Amino acid sequence: MTMLLAAILVLGLASCSAKEGAPAAAAGAMPDAGTSLDAPVPASVLTAPLTDSRGRPTTLDAFRGKVLVLTDVMTLCQESCPIVTASMVTAARRLEASLRGDRVQFLSLTVDPGRDDVRHLRAYERQFGALPNWTLLTGSRRVVDGLWDTLGVWRHRTPIERPFPRDWVTGVPLTTDIAHTDELIFIDGDQRFRYEMDGYGNVPASAIPGRIYRFMDRLGHRNVSATDPGAWTPDQVTEVVDWLLGGAS
Repeated sequence: MTMLLAAILVLGLASCSAKEGAPAAAAGAMPDAGTSLDAPVPASVLTAPLTDSRGRPTTLDAFRGKVLVLTDVMTLCQESCPIVTASMVTAARRLEASLRGDRVQFLSLTVDPGRDDVRHLRAYERQFGALPNWTLLTGSRRVVDGLWDTLGVWRHRTPIERPFPRDWVTGVPLTTDIAHTDELIFIDGDQRFRYEMDGYGNVPASAIPGRIYRFMDRLGHRNVSATDPGAWTPDQVTEVVDWLLGGAS
């Protein structure tokens, strides 16, 4: 059972279903890259006040009518977030090029609101390349922690051993990290949870901006170079988006 599915069951939301190990997707069929869901997104999640990389206030509800691909991120993550972001941005860029980009919005919401301010989000966005269908989000610690608690994304602050890495934006030594699960949550245009993938994706090192790659630690570099047959790919992300745009049932 995935963390999100467990959270949905705890919330008592009806009509959720996990469909794992399904056969390969045919045209209009449900993809088999993760877990299928069908439950309404709570109003508290949709209306939670957030801030984008331009400093503008927004909410998930502001994207009503679009397919949303929501992931947790941390601009100071050295292990998995750069891989997740590169994989997601690759999918977003492909959809934008195919003229489907205006029907889907990719959302990267921090798990580290104390350090991921607008300056950090903007710098991260510049490294990967801004796209109209990709939005980075932060908010108050209370709001962001509440969102991820509701969505079942695990986080835990841990100390970093010396020598301390330095914040690639400010140069300040980093003494703590936030361990977290990596989730990719798909919400349809009717604001229902429809699909989830977990793990950190699968892209070559060349897809990660040089400055971000250099900031990654040894484990992060191993994660990039390791071939994980279970890791999701940008192709699978676009497959799920197309399934939802086609009126998934």
